[in-house]
Amino acid sequence: MQVDDAALVARITGRFTCGNCGAVYHDVTKPTKVEGTCDVCGGHDMKRRADDTEQALKTRLMEYYKKTSPLIGYYYAKGNLCAVDGLAEMGAVAADISKVLDRP
Repeated sequence: MQVDDAALVARITGRFTCGNCGAVYHDVTKPTKVEGTCDVCGGHDMKRRADDTEQALKTRLMEYYKKTSPLIGYYYAKGNLCAVDGLAEMGAVAADISKVLDRP
């Protein structure tokens, strides 16, 4: 799945959850209707993961690339590497993944 690093960082650093009921929100794509108040339970205990900072994510991405880059070359050489645009709409991403998995 191909996703721009900056988009990943924006997605992850913007997410937060209600500490009371676990409802998931995002600063940009799914904010609460009333700032600081859960839409589901009315709680005010909003939480962010401590490791969802921009610097921590850049470190995690570098580690990911170091460990997965050999696999990309391997599967490309075998003709088994398929790319899916992870920034497309959710339905399109799901359809593209299904096409890849349904290949003979």
